[in-house]
Amino acid sequence: MKIITSLILILLMQTAAVCHAQQTQEKNPKMSKEVTEILKLGKDAIVASALNSIGGSISLENFTSATVLSNGEEVYVSFRNQYKYLPINKINYFDVGVNITTQTTYKNSVANPYNFTTERAIPYFNLTEDIKKHISFVKQAIGNLDGFEDDMIIRDNVDFYAIEVVSDAQESSYKIKKKTGEIYDEFHAYLEPIPFDVDDSEEFKEVIFSVIED
Repeated sequence: MKIITSLILILLMQTAAVCHAQQTQEKNPKMSKEVTEILKLGKDAIVASALNSIGGSISLENFTSATVLSNGEEVYVSFRNQYKYLPINKINYFDVGVNITTQTTYKNSVANPYNFTTERAIPYFNLTEDIKKHISFVKQAIGNLDGFEDDMIIRDNVDFYAIEVVSDAQESSYKIKKKTGEIYDEFHAYLEPIPFDVDDSEEFKEVIFSVIED
């Protein structure tokens, strides 16, 4: 069940990333009456409702983006942190998905090292000024990231950062030396396409609120 939930979340987060990367003039797909009524509330109200469903002291400050998506039958809010930085011996929730229609929440934790666990409640990521400095160093070491829309996991270590990037077509990992910014131990693998066709009418797409009709 956890694997299935993780796959659902990853697929929807990637959908949200693609939506942000593309400028489209297309109208929203045909909406059911229930979805239409939800969307009339507006993006801010829908996002607030999704945050309330997550519970706790969670807020938009825990994420770098919030995207409302729909396939015409359901409304889904994708909360995302594109750059996921983790100190040593740390575990966080970075991305969360909330299905407004079914009141279902999907979330998946990321840890450093991979097998690190805790008996305490897993906290949500909080982007501090110190973390921004680590992320900035990594981005400068990599160089040109124009148009980069994939998720990047940055695991801190004593002398280096371990980087992991997964897109719908490729999986990459490498290390960056802290002292010099040198990139080494690179690994790249091309992923096989999804072995089944996705019906376009069932695909979740970012909602264009400016074209919602009353």
